[in-house]
Formats: sequence, structure tokens, C-alpha cells
Amino acid sequence: MTTSQHTHRQPAIWRSVRGVASALRTLHREQTLMWELWWQANRVTVPSDGPLTWVLTLDGRRLAGSYLLVPPNVATGDTL
Repeated sequence: MTTSQHTHRQPAIWRSVRGVASALRTLHREQTLMWELWWQANRVTVPSDGPLTWVLTLDGRRLAGSYLLVPPNVATGDTL
């Protein structure tokens, strides 16, 4: 093999290597984006103590907070 043949093949090989590396970078970015969006979609916010606020849960929005009115005796049915 002569020197001119060797240098002629090298750029073609490096083009292939660069193409594969570029495809892997793109795949990695897409996979990272997919996991990030999956994580954000499956988060549940923890209701904080304090005034009533609407919080987003997996079931939709719900009212949460420390000022929710609860009947005194839920188990016995008393409303006083």
C-alpha cells in the first residue's frame, strides 16, 4: 500500500466515525429529553402547611393546606 492510498482512505473512515459520533450525541440528547419530560410529568407536589392553595396532583388540581375544615367526629357522624 502506498502513502497516497493510505491518506485517501483515512478521511472516509473519519467521516464515518464522525457520523456515528454525531448520531450517538443526537440519540443521547433525545433520550435525556425523554427522561426529563417523564420525570416532570410524574412529579407530585407535596402540600405545604399554611393557607389553602390549589396544588397539581396526578389526578388533577386539588385544594390543600392546613385550614381545611374537617368535621369534629367524622367516625361517629356528629356534626357539632
